Amino acid sequence: MEKKTLKKLKIIFLIAVIVIGTCLGILLLLYYSIAINRAKFELADETIDDFAYWLDDIDKKQIKDSKYDLIIIDYSADGSEDEEFSEDDVEYMKSSGDKKKLLISYISIGEAEDYRYYWEDSWDSDEDGEPDSVAPAWLDEENPDWDGNFKVKYWMQGWKDIVYDYLDHIMDAKFDGIYMDLIDAYEYYEDDFPTSDWLMIDFVVNISDYVKTEQGKDFLVFVQNGDTLLKNSTYLDHIDGIGREDLFYDDDELTDADVREDSIKNLNKVLKEEKTILIIDYPTNWINIYEFYKNCVDNGFLGYAPDRELDSLYEHWCFTAT
Repeated sequence: MEKKTLKKLKIIFLIAVIVIGTCLGILLLLYYSIAINRAKFELADETIDDFAYWLDDIDKKQIKDSKYDLIIIDYSADGSEDEEFSEDDVEYMKSSGDKKKLLISYISIGEAEDYRYYWEDSWDSDEDGEPDSVAPAWLDEENPDWDGNFKVKYWMQGWKDIVYDYLDHIMDAKFDGIYMDLIDAYEYYEDDFPTSDWLMIDFVVNISDYVKTEQGKDFLVFVQNGDTLLKNSTYLDHIDGIGREDLFYDDDELTDADVREDSIKNLNKVLKEEKTILIIDYPTNWINIYEFYKNCVDNGFLGYAPDRELDSLYEHWCFTAT
């Protein structure tokens, strides 16, 4: 009886070893199918094959210790002027042993944020989301999907003055570039201002000329979303790359196939010019996370799958930082 039991246990153990080994083998195969084919881009004399995106509660040491080649962060630890990073802070975060990562600063050019240094409480003193009578003419209503973010008439000089001052803060800290968000703000104004897309193109082109004149051609200029503007050759000429959110997944839901296909066609214009494409989706299911990275690799894009709060560095088994 004991011999039969022992024999059964040996068989069960052998089966378990085979199953576990098979699963590990499959995982390794899945990992290497992505790892060896990941895209590589040349930026400012550096080769990058991964990136990260972190905006809230930034930890300088975690940034420094990270192996990511490029990291998009806020210019301030908590978004405020009091906690803005100094040149020494930025140099510290960029340094990792014998290798330096690229550090580019987030900036919203299509919405105003009520926690930034330029904001005045009198602009919305009753906090109802509607600008008060003393608010500047360029300030518009609050974004209903994002508390504290207000639409702006980005073509007006008053808002431009704020953005250029903000850019000076970023350049003074010696970031490697800028990452401009809310490019797609032009869609909000399309009905009332048919040339809103051209006004955004003009804004981005002028910003690019300004920062590259001040910092040199290797100062990186990235935009986020609004990929239909890539059809404009002047716009494309003035950026070094684009970040695109929710391309393959909207959280854990597949995005609309037609919209996705159109976006990929637009993004391929960037690839054709040998410029950089960063894709940020927010899936939480591990299968979707794998599929996201695989889709990025198959299309020649770099991907990153964080939590939508962007409050930490994220790394997944199928696409580790190198």
